[in-house]
Amino acid sequence: MIADGTIVRLHEKLAKQFPGARGKAELKIHTVLGITGNTKSIRIYPGKTADIKTIRIGSWVKDNILLFDLGFFKYQLFSRIKRNGGYFVSRFKNTANPTIVSVLRTYRGQAIDLAGKKLKEVLPRLRRDVLDVLVEVSFNRRSYKGKSSKAVETYRLVGVFNQETREYHLYLTNISPDQLAAEDVALLYRARWSIELVFKELKRLYKLDVISSGEDDVVEALVLVAMLTLVVSHRLLNHMRLLVPEKSERFTHLRWAETFYSAAPFLLNRVLDVAEVEDDPFLAICFFMCEGVDPNVSRKRLLSPWVKAANSQEFNGTE
Repeated sequence: MIADGTIVRLHEKLAKQFPGARGKAELKIHTVLGITGNTKSIRIYPGKTADIKTIRIGSWVKDNILLFDLGFFKYQLFSRIKRNGGYFVSRFKNTANPTIVSVLRTYRGQAIDLAGKKLKEVLPRLRRDVLDVLVEVSFNRRSYKGKSSKAVETYRLVGVFNQETREYHLYLTNISPDQLAAEDVALLYRARWSIELVFKELKRLYKLDVISSGEDDVVEALVLVAMLTLVVSHRLLNHMRLLVPEKSERFTHLRWAETFYSAAPFLLNRVLDVAEVEDDPFLAICFFMCEGVDPNVSRKRLLSPWVKAANSQEFNGTE
């Protein structure tokens, strides 16, 4: 599963309800979803909320693998996932300097002895393509009744050497080498990019990047509708993959999102038929009146005088 958030900029009138960075009005949509698109949770927070405060760990993580970027890098979070029977893969913070406990992969030749050394002490001297070691980290547990305790835990650190940058891409995980090879840990982490497609779907197709209303109730309604649309879209996507398993991998996220978006009016009509809700032409007029009008009241428009004049003539001609 992938946990991440995206920022949606709002009208300046909402800066108090949804405070963002540098005094701007922003909200953060935090999502947890499966690599194949199954949505676990979606929540809304003020834009300035730290990523680490947007995720709640519980029994739902059991037997699941969570993929995190650096915004979620915190040993307390990893410890809670581990205690609840879950797994994680996270980018490794370059300021962290754990102690190497043991090496998990045998290397040919005169390899540097890493056990007992700090990571930053040996990392610049390493030339191996893959680094696979156990590291010991220490951190303060969450305080209970005003008291906090020190904790020491062991995790797996994987590094894959990038020949272009001449640096290691480092990942921290609690997945053992028996479960996943070091190279596959790095490959698995690359699946995080799929959540960016989800955010693109929300903003580009469901118009979350063009919310112009200054009313908080309207904004929340628009965001919730977009998120519900996302859930329905992904549910239907997974259903189609089950219907046509031989083509399942060819149902890509963005292509499906665009297909679902174009078919949404047809699907809505089918839903209304099943619910025995009659089609009302007045609803279409209301829709055009709301959506066809530019929300920027004070904007100056080049053709405004001519449009008003032509409209006035048409109106007078019908009297």
